[in-house]
Amino acid sequence: MKSILNLIVICTVMDFASAALAETVPGSDDWHFDMSKAIAIELADTPAWSLAMPYLHEIGPKTQDWNILLLQARVELQRGDVKTAQSLIERALSAHPKNPRILAMAGNIAADAGEQDKAVGYFESVLSMQPDNTQVLMALGRIRSAQSKWQDAIDIYQRLLKLTMPTAEICSRLASACENTGNLECAEKYLVMNLDIHPNRALALLPLERFYRRHQKTDKANDIARELSRYKKNENENRELRALQKSAK
Repeated sequence: MKSILNLIVICTVMDFASAALAETVPGSDDWHFDMSKAIAIELADTPAWSLAMPYLHEIGPKTQDWNILLLQARVELQRGDVKTAQSLIERALSAHPKNPRILAMAGNIAADAGEQDKAVGYFESVLSMQPDNTQVLMALGRIRSAQSKWQDAIDIYQRLLKLTMPTAEICSRLASACENTGNLECAEKYLVMNLDIHPNRALALLPLERFYRRHQKTDKANDIARELSRYKKNENENRELRALQKSAK
């Protein structure tokens, strides 16, 4: 009797083990899904991103993986289909309403669609969880500048300067916001700062010259104009030299 009971227990354990093994070994459908997912991920971040579309369209309806939905939304944006990107993000948000990455993408999509207030709501939700998210701060700063909410823009960009190195964009937007609030000293400060960090000094000189002329600082404007003329002269000489070198080949 005891041996029969042991046999029954052994058989039952083997049945459970077989069932568990069957669940862990992927079938052909699982393998196909995983391969399509891997190919889509590999292609989406390359110049051949459009080749990822058939794979994303195949696996997208079958998954709740928000990373895949984000990836597909980004590719849809690249090809200009904002409506499809929005529906994908809404689907991801319904499952993960407090995910900062999904909220940030939702904000970017809303901004691309011209829905600025909606984008601001998404970005502010991200910043409530990640106050030092520099990418979201930059995106929010652009919207506030576009909305002519100058003091908000100043607060955002000055906050960014505490988190990251100054860039030409930050400096130029801060200068514009300061000028529009009437703080000319602040505007000049950031335009001058831009001279040292802009990858093309000549392009940074132009807005500074225009700023001085707008505010009747003629001497400073003329100094900038002379420096600009030297850049233009050097550029013309370099262009002529390149043309001579090319004709000599």
